[in-house]
Amino acid sequence: MRPTALVLLLALGSPGLSRGQDTSSARGREPSPLFRSDRSLAITLTADFRGGVLKDRDTLSQKRFPATLAWRSGDGDSGSFRVLLSTRGHSRLLPVVCDFTPLRVHFPDSLHRPSLFEGPRSLKLSVNCKPKDAEYRQYVLQEYLIYRSYQLLTEWSYRTRLVTATYVEAGRGDTIAVTPSFFLEHDDDVARRNGGASFEQPGVRFGDVDSTTMLRTALFQYMVGNTDWGLPVLHNIRVVRVDPGFYYPVPYDFDFSGLIKTRYARPSQKLPITSVRQRLWRGPCTTMDALIPLFGEFADRKDTLLALHRDFPGLDPKRAASTAEYLEEFFRTIANPKKAESEFRYVCG
Repeated sequence: MRPTALVLLLALGSPGLSRGQDTSSARGREPSPLFRSDRSLAITLTADFRGGVLKDRDTLSQKRFPATLAWRSGDGDSGSFRVLLSTRGHSRLLPVVCDFTPLRVHFPDSLHRPSLFEGPRSLKLSVNCKPKDAEYRQYVLQEYLIYRSYQLLTEWSYRTRLVTATYVEAGRGDTIAVTPSFFLEHDDDVARRNGGASFEQPGVRFGDVDSTTMLRTALFQYMVGNTDWGLPVLHNIRVVRVDPGFYYPVPYDFDFSGLIKTRYARPSQKLPITSVRQRLWRGPCTTMDALIPLFGEFADRKDTLLALHRDFPGLDPKRAASTAEYLEEFFRTIANPKKAESEFRYVCG
């Protein structure tokens, strides 16, 4: 954020626990090795997918399946080691939604894994949940780019590492799919990198978290057309606590966003919209004085954000053009005081 904007927000003040503390001096921890680079990385996961992993669709399952993870980086580094896989998720665990389940990769202790994968004991792996469908391949790339977009705006964000993943059936040795996937930084690493610790107690209110960070989060969700989140129940959002008692929201999981418009995405029936392409402000009631500095922050990064989506390798040109227009609509809204007032202020009336 620009210094003048920060001064303005501190002068305005905010409710609850959100009154100002600059925690930048507590930051500076490097991300774990996997997330220090965006260079190309290819992995191969070999496991009993058809007979084991892909049949485990229970959201409460604790099953873990043995697997081998092999990798090769763009600089020629390579190797392989034993891991465990488990399934995760909710809607994407449903067979009618996805053929291939989202995964969590569980690593062995630090003495038995390579330096590239040092750090947390497990990581989420976002996958192409219909590997034979070209459109679903685009979904993976677009969700990855949404994470990258938020990284451009704030350190209160998840790092990601895109990989070309080959999934191989153990025993038979046949390839199930070769498709983009991406690793997601661990919750605890996001917190430590920002000088805090994960806070997992539900019931957090807008007034309990840092006001600027909350408004930035909500504005970003509005920009990408994502209504599938909720702070009090920690739905698709994590909270980081920084001593002596400041709280910062960090969003994740954007596959229901209007920017992507997956085939299976539907807005909640409790919301006054009928399509995920319809934007809806779900942030706190606020003033335009508080939002205007953030409008400037987003506008300052407009060209970079548009270029990120427009020029990304593998993204279909028509989808890239549709994404650009969707983002342009957002930037037209925040540049128009009357339209912005209607979208972000009057809705709280």
